[in-house]
Amino acid sequence: MDADRPLGANPDSLLRRDGFRLLSTRKAAIPVWRTALRCRILKRSQVPTFTEFILRAIGLGVDSADEVTRLLNLPTKLVDSIIAELLLDRYVTVNSSSGQSLLQLSPTGRTLAGTLVQERVIEATVNYLVDGLTGEPVSVQRNLLLSADDIDKDPRLVLSPESDPDLDFSPDDTARFLSVEPVRPDRESSLLSVLAVESMTKQYIAVTLLLFESETDPGDRYLRVSVDGRQDERVEALVREGGLLDTMRLADRIAEDQRRVDRLLSSDMLELRAPDASVEDALEELRKLRLVSASGSDETASDTRRAKVRARLARMPVRRLPIIEAAEFTEVALLGARGGVLISASRLWPRSRREHHIGILRQIHAAGCPVTLETPSTQMMSRSDRVELEELKREFDESGFEFSQAKPAHEASFLVVDQSSVTVFPGPPFPELATLPDRLGDDRPTVIRGAQLVQAFMDNAHGPNESSRGRTAELSRGTQTSTVFSRQSR
Repeated sequence: MDADRPLGANPDSLLRRDGFRLLSTRKAAIPVWRTALRCRILKRSQVPTFTEFILRAIGLGVDSADEVTRLLNLPTKLVDSIIAELLLDRYVTVNSSSGQSLLQLSPTGRTLAGTLVQERVIEATVNYLVDGLTGEPVSVQRNLLLSADDIDKDPRLVLSPESDPDLDFSPDDTARFLSVEPVRPDRESSLLSVLAVESMTKQYIAVTLLLFESETDPGDRYLRVSVDGRQDERVEALVREGGLLDTMRLADRIAEDQRRVDRLLSSDMLELRAPDASVEDALEELRKLRLVSASGSDETASDTRRAKVRARLARMPVRRLPIIEAAEFTEVALLGARGGVLISASRLWPRSRREHHIGILRQIHAAGCPVTLETPSTQMMSRSDRVELEELKREFDESGFEFSQAKPAHEASFLVVDQSSVTVFPGPPFPELATLPDRLGDDRPTVIRGAQLVQAFMDNAHGPNESSRGRTAELSRGTQTSTVFSRQSR
């Protein structure tokens, strides 16, 4: 799976659903059991060259080991060992008539000499993947499999059933495995029977969830599942039938994502934020105007109406951005910065997007725009982020780029552009520049415009907040941000 394109090369079909609007996306995982089964299999293999020559010699009437050795000019020990194997497998028999022991091919030996393909029934351990939602064997590309360590390093929402399926397989379950491939398929063998389960290891399938909401009924939600850029209707049906939307506590997640950003906003700023319904109405009007333009109506009138709607949105001092516009909005704001940029990041961008984000920093730095990058202390950063930070310091070692490690990690990250616009993300800011947000719920970024509002937000975010709990309470760190802005103003 391409880490840069979790929705595939053409995501448009996944991002749209008639009568619904996209609420959010999230990286997720489906549990799958790597099950080691003791199986009886039919093993096919090509007959070795020396075995082929000996079979053909016996088939032509050479009836003793000594004669085979002289005919083929092979070492005696080699001929004796091969004939012993053929006798053991009953491809060759011994005829003791007339007081002599004569070698001859059995019916299966004659078939083997003709096909030169040896078939054996053996018992072996074969690994299969079993769906953790249904308990049915499945075939999965190896690049989509994640281990428990992968989930720890890159947390995902795991779609787990209320109880694990029954994984006690027996010979009666053989038919369920005939249509799927094992983890390491072997074209030269075929499954004959499943005997017993030897061991099980829990793994995960990497998927992307897309949550849609009905345009007419906010309570009607639809969850789309994308596996390697393709919609998986089988998993979607399992989610609906198993009631996983309810077990995922979507209402709680949405409320928590709202609080995660709102905790950083003062009560005055919360009152200034336009109701989400007004923002959605304006965006819906823009969508209708696009349809009018596509139908060939008066383009001048449409452009005028569109400009008025956009101006109305721009005047909203505090509002949440639509998630699809968040990446474009933030990137344009960064590239257009001139007076100074403050980037406050609880963790850095993923390695797969490093060149993209470093390219943006190079552009704003080359334009003479001062940049301050706030990160947690090195003790609180992951190992990959520590390495990345050292590389950044080596590249941007000139004036105009300041690194600050005085701010602790927190739940919401933000960036300030030109001291007059701040975008607050309920999580690290940089992944949103290149991909859709990565949470379920109302995870849209909040944009704040106006120098006074921005300064008020910064004071509120970095000031003491006794009512906050958990990691948000760690935001207090004095007035270093105000110092940064004062220095940039001079």
